[in-house]
Amino acid sequence: MYRPVTPSQGPPSVKDILFSGKNYQTLQTVLSQDFQERHGSLTEPQVQRLAKTVDHYLHQVYQKQGDKPISVLNKEVLTAASKDFNQYLQRKEAVKNVNPVKQVMDDSLFQETSTRFEKLTQERNEMKALPSSIPDFRISLREDGPPAAEIFEIAKKQREMEFLRSSQQTSELHKADAGLQQRIQADQSFRALQDGQNRDTELALVQRQTQRPAPVMDQSLMIMPDRRELMLAPVGSFDTMTQSPNPRGLGQANSDPTTVYPLMASPTINSLQQNTIIREDSVISYREIENNLFLYSADRDWLNNSKENRYHFSVQFDTAGYKDKFGAGLAAQQKFKNIVRIELIKAIMPGESLDVTVDAHNNTYSTTYQDNILNLPYVSLRIAELENNNYGTDNFLDRSFGVLQYDAQWLSDITAQKGCTRGFLAMIPKFLKCQKEYYPTPLSTLQKMTIEFLRPNGELLSTSSDTFSIGGIIAPQIMPYASTTFPFDVVTTTSSYSELNPDSASSTSPANFFLNTSTYFSRFELCAGDRIQISGYTYSDASLNDPTHGQSLRAFCNWVNRTEGHIILNTAYTVNNTSTALADGVNDVGYANFIILQAQYQDPSTGSTLLQPFGVDFGNTLSAFGPTLQSPIRLINLNKQLNLVFRIITREMDSLPQIRPDNNY
Repeated sequence: MYRPVTPSQGPPSVKDILFSGKNYQTLQTVLSQDFQERHGSLTEPQVQRLAKTVDHYLHQVYQKQGDKPISVLNKEVLTAASKDFNQYLQRKEAVKNVNPVKQVMDDSLFQETSTRFEKLTQERNEMKALPSSIPDFRISLREDGPPAAEIFEIAKKQREMEFLRSSQQTSELHKADAGLQQRIQADQSFRALQDGQNRDTELALVQRQTQRPAPVMDQSLMIMPDRRELMLAPVGSFDTMTQSPNPRGLGQANSDPTTVYPLMASPTINSLQQNTIIREDSVISYREIENNLFLYSADRDWLNNSKENRYHFSVQFDTAGYKDKFGAGLAAQQKFKNIVRIELIKAIMPGESLDVTVDAHNNTYSTTYQDNILNLPYVSLRIAELENNNYGTDNFLDRSFGVLQYDAQWLSDITAQKGCTRGFLAMIPKFLKCQKEYYPTPLSTLQKMTIEFLRPNGELLSTSSDTFSIGGIIAPQIMPYASTTFPFDVVTTTSSYSELNPDSASSTSPANFFLNTSTYFSRFELCAGDRIQISGYTYSDASLNDPTHGQSLRAFCNWVNRTEGHIILNTAYTVNNTSTALADGVNDVGYANFIILQAQYQDPSTGSTLLQPFGVDFGNTLSAFGPTLQSPIRLINLNKQLNLVFRIITREMDSLPQIRPDNNY
């Protein structure tokens, strides 16, 4: 592999010597003999691998350390090649000793079920802490520390240092201010004199008591003793029967301690409440309060919020901070705290038709078929903030708060004759527990509830709106007016509700009004017999302040926006998009865009059958000021609203066990 180097004129370089055949053969021979002594004779592949290893590290060592002497380079080559070839032999030996079948069928990969289960059980079992070892109280005889002589020298130096510090303090004390020393001596002498005077006073008192002569009483100067002193005598000086204890000690808290009372006035100690100590319970007692919560979908902000409807809305709780009263939105002023359980009692839902079905046959159209919630097996109620313990075969049942089924129905006879609305239905979670419990820790408070009524397939029960925008109100048989709100300029109607009241005080006072909606509505969304409520109907300020017609318009706006609402007499629709003629009922697909309302009459209890006109020639006035309507103007169908009844159980502290029985005194 290596050829002899041709001698040149000068001495050979380090590279020539390193890569010469003699040097290469020497390195290979040294390594081969070393490995044969440790591992036995080498095979032919091993010899070839050793030669390649020496060749590789010759180039590597020269590339990294070519500027060093030949002896250093040879040493680096031998070290690197020996380490690499030794690892090669170990890998071969490991591969040789491994059984392929045993490696595949390893116990860690393939184990019996029982064996694997026992192993997992042992791994999961909690390891108990081992007891600590017994401390060794024996005195060690090993001299690990410094020798005794060294310890003695250290202690000796410490004592010398302490003596020096104490001597310095004594010298400093002698150098203190002379005035301070005088004050100390004066204080000591004063205390000594005071102690002597106290001893002399005590000795004089003892001698006076022992040498007191018997008093000589003059009969002329004898004064009777004060009997109150007998009552105030200290304990031990007189008979115990003459003692009069402090009135406050007898329990007379309102008495005057300076006033003396005889003993017989308070023979026993009074029993007061504060003298009785009752141990308080360590556990606070609570009681559960049942609260009924009623939600009415018509209380939402339907004038400004057109995204929600009766089957999808939200309710806010504890709105006292930003709302002053009910009606501004669907909200509850009550703040429920420490909620233990929330339970759904029932849902009162309208028996309306959810869709319009058109039956076209022989150029006739029928849309009377009703598809209400009774055609569904159940209705699921979802509250996003409350997820109950309901589980089903789909995600809609898993996330539902309750599943409602039919329980009862009621309707009005008039409504039944019209055949449009079928009253209301009571839907309850029959034979089910529709509740959310919070145990053991109650829910702190409830901020919001988002209500959704879904079909079994997860869709909203109905996406149709129960509120509609109003385009304007017109009177029938009135002259045309320029309008930008209605889709027509000339109003001519063939409706049976277009007559003028012949008994009216004004020949142009309409008996009915036609309310136009901005969009068409189905025959089931607004139908005859339904009660609607209108809000926001008004005119511009210039119209309301008109000296001739302003008062009439203001009275008309108050009547339209009245709280009790209006009952729909019938519906009407435009014959086609280009015609201005109106017809009663609904079009071929069951939709209409006009609502017929009854005009205001005088008090019928007086026997009058006349209208209550809003002004003279009010029909023409209404037509003249029609285009000046403001927005938003909306109406809501009150017969299509629903009620929800919840029971909310809250936890409050029970004060009854804390009342003391002696408070009745």
